[in-house]
Amino acid sequence: MRFALSTVSTLAVASVALGQEYPDPNPVPQADGTNLWYVGNNTQYPVIQDVLDAVSDGDEVVVRGGLYVESLHIDNNEITMRPFVSTSSSANGTYEHVTFLNPTEGFNNDNGYAMKLEGGRGTYIGIPRQFTELSNGLDVQTKIIPRNPDTYAAGGDPTHLIGIVDPDGAAFEFRSRSLDDVAIWSNSGKGTFKSAYVTSQQGLGGGIMATGADNQTMFVNVTLEGLYATGATHDESGEPVCVVNVTGDMSTRARFHNCTVRNNDSAGYGVVYMNGADTEWILSSIGNNDSRAADGTIMAVNGRGTFDSCFIAGNESGRGTFHWDANGTLPTDEYRLNSCLINDNSTVTGLYGGVAWVDHAGASGENPQISLSDCCLTGNNGLGFPNATDPEDSYLETDADYAIHTPYMPEYRIGMNNYDCGIPAQGPEADLNNDGNVDESDLDTLYDMLGMCRTDIDASGEIDFNDLLNVLVDFGNTCE
Repeated sequence: MRFALSTVSTLAVASVALGQEYPDPNPVPQADGTNLWYVGNNTQYPVIQDVLDAVSDGDEVVVRGGLYVESLHIDNNEITMRPFVSTSSSANGTYEHVTFLNPTEGFNNDNGYAMKLEGGRGTYIGIPRQFTELSNGLDVQTKIIPRNPDTYAAGGDPTHLIGIVDPDGAAFEFRSRSLDDVAIWSNSGKGTFKSAYVTSQQGLGGGIMATGADNQTMFVNVTLEGLYATGATHDESGEPVCVVNVTGDMSTRARFHNCTVRNNDSAGYGVVYMNGADTEWILSSIGNNDSRAADGTIMAVNGRGTFDSCFIAGNESGRGTFHWDANGTLPTDEYRLNSCLINDNSTVTGLYGGVAWVDHAGASGENPQISLSDCCLTGNNGLGFPNATDPEDSYLETDADYAIHTPYMPEYRIGMNNYDCGIPAQGPEADLNNDGNVDESDLDTLYDMLGMCRTDIDASGEIDFNDLLNVLVDFGNTCE
């Protein structure tokens, strides 16, 4: 619960028929005038949607551990929905494991999603917001009081979010389980999903769908894995079911920050599908996905977007790792790839499109609408980069031309020089901080990186691939 709860007295409890305990009263009034609701298994509110229909803006919904087969609909502003923090295995508290599974039968039969967000300005689902804004105008660091899972008695002082143990690496797990369903659907959503694991129940179904005007949903620390999305039509939205699908207009601006899309299979519309939207990917990885039956692993139709400091590797696709159908775009529409590592991807041809392929009828010789800046590009379809030909061989395409195929002239726009991953982008090999000199400052950088930096760079609670990605992106910076 939020910091304000430190002023609330210890909860009284009452027994229920099964011998479990639950707080009384529930909801629990807070010092700032909002309420905290304990929901889910062994509470007065086993059906979570009943509470979501009753909460007021600013309330907090705490979900007990367990599996919930509901199609949850959230349209509330500034609510927080998070797992219960238990004292059972850690003094600082541990998140209970919560799984949301989209139903295919029963009272929520086949609504097509496990959770749907509409609106939801300021709403956080998963890990709460870093700071809590109080009604008196103050901002305080969000803290949670760990509680006894049986009596709900406080287990100590309020704990900062970073100190709470997350044994599963994700606050919530979302599962789909049929080819025409998704785990999460945001329709004109404005909230944040923070720390989630998205997969399928039986290897079938899609992950995330973001649709509708003014969609500003942010996905942070979300992993999508083990999904099989054929592009079947989602009954309620009418859109194809993909691992990730962002469809709309230029006001549809979903953001993916520090997300991972790995080990998924797709057909028809690729693994990541973006149609007419303005999508942003930051510090994310898309790897080891199989979409050979689609034009691309990452597929775009019209629209625009940015991939910034992303890792795209080991994917298989039909024509291009990133495939863009740019027909109908404005000259100012552009896909920008900045400081990305794009490696060891392959296409069915084994030659073209290892990095990108753009279709744009009538744009031959026009200004390029795809740009790559400071990107590492190597091993895609087994080709190196760069590998320019000698002047006398100028009639031959270079490896770079094979890797990035467009109708533009030049074929793509270059900002900072792109490079082969085995070659430093700037300066000699020993110039770790890229200041043009090899001196004591490079030793300071090396010492900081090897002896003083945190290993859990993104503070996710795990030392994993995303930390390595952060190191590569920030390589040469001095630790703080």
